[in-house]
Amino acid sequence: MTPLLEEILKIPDKAELCYEKNRGTKLPLNVSYLGMGASYNAAVALSYCENKILPCTSSEYHYYIAKGVSSLAVLISQSGESSETLWNLEYFDHIIAITNHSESSLAKSHKTQTTIELHAGEEQSSSTKTYVNTLITLYLGLGVDPKKGIVQLRANFSSFQQEAMQHAQEISDYSNSNQTKGLYILGSGPNSATANQGALTMSEVTKLAWLGMPVAQYDHGPKETADNSVVIILNSSGRDRKRIEVLKQNLKKHSNALIVELVETQLVEPLSPLTLIVQLNFLMNYLADYMQIKDTFRIGSKVTTVPDSVK
Repeated sequence: MTPLLEEILKIPDKAELCYEKNRGTKLPLNVSYLGMGASYNAAVALSYCENKILPCTSSEYHYYIAKGVSSLAVLISQSGESSETLWNLEYFDHIIAITNHSESSLAKSHKTQTTIELHAGEEQSSSTKTYVNTLITLYLGLGVDPKKGIVQLRANFSSFQQEAMQHAQEISDYSNSNQTKGLYILGSGPNSATANQGALTMSEVTKLAWLGMPVAQYDHGPKETADNSVVIILNSSGRDRKRIEVLKQNLKKHSNALIVELVETQLVEPLSPLTLIVQLNFLMNYLADYMQIKDTFRIGSKVTTVPDSVK
C-alpha cells in the first residue's frame, strides 16, 4: 500500500473527528479568505454556498489587492507555513487562522485571535485528508451542516475506491493507445473548485498537466482539443446537469475523447465537493500506480515556501 493510499483511507475517520471538534465554530462574513493551492480552493467551494465570503489567493492579495490595513481576515494554510499567506499578516489588525498545525507560524502569530485546527493528522503526500477537513471546517463556520456529506462519504467509500480502480484502468489503457494531448477535469458551481483541486493534486501525483475548469468554460473553446484527450466530468446533478448531457453527447459524436464521469446524486449540490474530491483522490492514486510513479514531490516539497526576497 502506498503512503498516499494510506492517507486517503483515513479520510472518513479524520472527517468525523474534525466535525466533532469544530462544531460550534463561527466564521465571519464579508471578509477576505486567503490561502494558496488547496486552502484557496476550499474557500472558493464555500463561496458558492450562498455565503458572502471573499476568497483570494494569498499571493494576489499581497501583490495586487491589499490597500492598507483592514480589521479582520481568515487566513487558511494547512501547514501554517505557506510563505504568501504569512506575508499577508501585515495587512490585518487580527486574523482567524485555519491550519492543521496548532504550533505553526500562522497559528502562533501575534495577529492571530483564534486558531481553528483541522485535526487531519500528519499528511506527507498531496492534500487529501486536509482538504476534506478544510471543507468541513468552513461548512461548520459558515453555518452549513456537512453531516449528511460525511455520512455519504463513509457509506460509499468502498464503492468510490472500486470505481476509481476501473477508471484508472480506462485512462491508462486509453493513454497507452492514443497520443494523449489533453487532460481535463470539469465541474461547475462549488465543483469548479473541486475541478481545480483535482487538477492540482492529479498533476502533483501523476506528473501530467491536468487542467481544471467549469463545464461551460470548456465548452467555449477547449472542447476543440477533445480528440485524444481525457475529460473527467464531475456531475453533482446541479443546475448545469442538462448542459453536461449536451456536452457529453457532442464529445461522443465529434471526437474520440475518453469521458470519465464521477457522480454524486444523493447529496445537495453544495455538499457534493465532499464526495467528489475523494473519488478524485482514489483515481489519482491508482493512476499513479499504473504509471509506476512512487514519489509525490520531486521538484518541490509538500510545504511551498519562497524567499522573502521575492516578497
